[in-house]
Amino acid sequence: MKSDINFAAALSAFGNPGDRFMSGYKENLSISEMFALAAKAGISGLEFVYERDIRPDNVNEIKECMEKYNIKCFDVLPNLFSRKEYVKGSITSREPGVREKAKREIREVIDITKKIGGNMVNIWAGQDGYDYPFEVDYLKAWETMITVLQEMADYDPSVRLGLEYKFKEPRVHCFVSTVAKSLLLAEATRRPNIGVILDTGHAILAYENAAESFAFTKIFGNRLFSVHINDTRPDWDWDLNVGAVHFLDTLEWLYWVDKIGYHDFYTLDIWPARMDTVEAIKECIEWIKAMRKSLIRIGDRTIEELIAEGNPVKTMRIIREAIFG
Repeated sequence: MKSDINFAAALSAFGNPGDRFMSGYKENLSISEMFALAAKAGISGLEFVYERDIRPDNVNEIKECMEKYNIKCFDVLPNLFSRKEYVKGSITSREPGVREKAKREIREVIDITKKIGGNMVNIWAGQDGYDYPFEVDYLKAWETMITVLQEMADYDPSVRLGLEYKFKEPRVHCFVSTVAKSLLLAEATRRPNIGVILDTGHAILAYENAAESFAFTKIFGNRLFSVHINDTRPDWDWDLNVGAVHFLDTLEWLYWVDKIGYHDFYTLDIWPARMDTVEAIKECIEWIKAMRKSLIRIGDRTIEELIAEGNPVKTMRIIREAIFG
C-alpha cells in the first residue's frame, strides 16, 4: 500500500456552506482567508467552481494564493447545475442555444484550469436528467451527450474531463447516475481524456459498494480520474465525514482504491455547515490515516489470502484485531 497520499478539498467548504434552509451558518470569508484555512487543515489541492470560486477577473488572486500557500489546483467545475437556463439540462438540452452556452462555459473552464496549473475539469451535469415518464427522448439525450463530450474532449486533449455521477438530485433521475453508466459514457466517446470521478457518497446513494465500483473503473478501461471521499446514509447525499457511517466499507474501498493503482489526490468532499471546517477536515484526514495504518498492519498479502479464502468470520477477526488490538 502506498504510504503517502495527498488530500484536496473544495474551496467552498472553507467558506460559509449552507443547506436548503439557510444560505450559511457562518461568516462569509475572502478567497485569501479560505486558502489560509485550507493550508491550516493540511490540504495541498483545491477544487474550484467556476464563477462561484474562480472567475476570469480573479485568476491572478487565485494564482497568488496557490503560490503563497503551496496549494495546487486539482480540478475546476463548470457551473452546469445552478443556473436557471439549465433548468431542463445543459449538455443534453434540446435547445441548441443552451447547449452552446454550456459548451462555451466548459471551454472557458478548460482554459482557466490550465492558467492556474490544473489539468482536470469536473463535469457534473446535475440538471441533465428527468423527473417524469415521457419527459425526454432517451436516445437523443444520450447521443447528444456523447457528441458534446467528444467535442469538449477534442478542444484540448491535454486536459482530462472527469464525469462525476450522482443517482439523484437535483433531478429525480440523473442521466449519469451510476459507475456503470459513467464508464459506458466514457467508453462511448472513444476519448482517452474522458474518465470517471467516483464520489464514495454518490456510490452509496446509488446502492453501490464503493470498493466494487473502484474495481469496475479498473476493469472497464482504467478510467478512474478522481476520488471524492465522504460518507452518507443511503437516503440522501449528506456529505458526512469519512467513516462516520460505513466504517468497514470505507476500510475496504481504501484498500481497493490503492490496489487498482490510483495515486492522485483524495478529495474530501464533505459539507461541514455546522462544524469547524478545519477541525472537520483534519479529523477526516486522521481517520483515513488510521484506517490505512490498520490495512498496513494486516498487509496486502494477508488481505489477498483472506479474499481468496472467502471466510468472512476469519476476515472479521483479523480486521478487529488490527483495529482494536
